[in-house]
Amino acid sequence: MLNVKFEGSLLSKEVTSAPVRGWSQFTLISFRFGFPYLILTSLFWIFEFADRRTARLAKPLNALWRPLVHWVAAHVFHIAGTVEPSFVRDTRYLYVLLFCFAALSAMTALLWSILDRQRTQYETLHDWLRTFIRYVLAFLLLNYAMYKIFLVQFPGPSLAQLTERFGDYSPTSLMWAFIGSSLTYTMFAGAAEIVAAVPLLSRKTTTLGALITFAVTFNITIMDFSYDVSVKMLCVHILVMALFLLLPDTTRLANFFLLNRTTEPARIHGPLTTKKWLLIAKAGRVCVLLYLFLQLPIHDWHVYRQNGAGAPRSPLYGLYQVNEFVLAGVTRPPLITDSTRWRYVVLDAPNTIAIKQMDETLATYRMTYDAQRQEIHFTSTPEAPGETVLKVSRADGNEMDLNGTFLGSTVQARLTRVDASSFTLVSRGFHWISETSFLR
Repeated sequence: MLNVKFEGSLLSKEVTSAPVRGWSQFTLISFRFGFPYLILTSLFWIFEFADRRTARLAKPLNALWRPLVHWVAAHVFHIAGTVEPSFVRDTRYLYVLLFCFAALSAMTALLWSILDRQRTQYETLHDWLRTFIRYVLAFLLLNYAMYKIFLVQFPGPSLAQLTERFGDYSPTSLMWAFIGSSLTYTMFAGAAEIVAAVPLLSRKTTTLGALITFAVTFNITIMDFSYDVSVKMLCVHILVMALFLLLPDTTRLANFFLLNRTTEPARIHGPLTTKKWLLIAKAGRVCVLLYLFLQLPIHDWHVYRQNGAGAPRSPLYGLYQVNEFVLAGVTRPPLITDSTRWRYVVLDAPNTIAIKQMDETLATYRMTYDAQRQEIHFTSTPEAPGETVLKVSRADGNEMDLNGTFLGSTVQARLTRVDASSFTLVSRGFHWISETSFLR
C-alpha cells in the first residue's frame, strides 16, 4: 500500500495504490480496439463543432482523411461520385469515415495484442481515456445546450413555416417545429444537457453525469431515428461514450438499482500522482472550464443576436397575403393551379424575402431594402437574374403595395398583413384548466 499526499494544493488528496487484478482477454482486446476508436471519433466530433466557431480545425483533419475516405468509398463500397463531409450529418462520407476508423482500430488492436501480449491490464491508460471522454462528452452536451438556450437549434416557427400545410412538413421539419413552438420545452431540453454535462467535469460525479447523459441522449436518439434527423451517428456515439464511462460501475449500479444490495465506494483516482503534473492539470482544467462556460455562451449569444431569433427584423417585417396581383399587365385571379400568382410575401430577416405561390411553392431571395427610396433590391442569382426592384408604398401598417420588375416581368401586388396570432399554434398558449381536449 502506497500513500502519496501533496499538502497545500486544491488538488491535494490521498492517492491509494492497491494491487489491480488482471483483465480478461475479452476486456484486453476490447480496450485495444476501443481506445483508438474512441480517440479518433471523439477528435472528429470535437473538431467539427469547434470548426463552427474557428473555421480552422476541421479542414486540416478532413484534408488528412479525405484521400483515404475517397479511396475506400470508390474501391470498397463502389460508391459512384465524390463523397464530401457536411458538418456531422449522416452523409456517405461520414459512414465511410467511421468505417475507416473502425478498420484502423481493428488493425491497431491486432498489432497491439501481438506486441503487448504479456500485459494483463491498462489501468493508467484507461484512466487517461476516461478523463478525455468525460471532457469530450461535456463539450458536446454544452454545445447542444447552448444551441437550445440561445434558440439557435430550435427557433420558433418562422412566418413562412406558419403558412405551410401540415402534410408538406418533412419528419425532421415537423420535429423542429413542435419543439421550437414551445420555448419552455426548448429551455428544459437545454437545461437537461447542462445538468448532464456538469457532473462529468468531476471524477467523483462521473457516474451520475454518465447516467443522466445516457437518459437524455437515449431520448434524443430515439427522436432522431423516429423523425429521420440527420445526426443519428453522433447521438449513437454519445451513447457509446456514456456507456464506456458506466462500464466500471455496472456491478455497483446493478446492486443498488436492481438487487437491493449494499455497494462499496468506487475507487476514484487519476493517472497523475506528482505535484508538478497535478498543478499543470489544474491549470489546464481551468482553461477548459473557461472555454466551456464562457466562450461557448458568448459565441452563441452573438449568433442569437446576429442571425438567430434575437437578430434584427426587417423594417417591413410581417406575413402579407396577396389580395390583388398583376403580372405583365394581366390580372391573375387566386387560382391554386397558378404557379406564377403570388399568395404570400414573407418579410422576416432584414436581408431576405420569401414568396409563396398559389401552388404552395416557396422561394426565398436575398435582398436589400432602401428605406430612403422605399425600394426592395433583389440580389442577382441564377434563379433571379438581372436587376429586380420593387417599389414599396404603404397605406398604413397593415396595407402595402409592391410595384416594379420581378424575374424580367412587371408586377403589381396589393398586400394585407396577416396577424401571426391568428394561427392557433401561436395564440393557443398554456392553460392550467382545460374542460375538454383542444385538438385541432
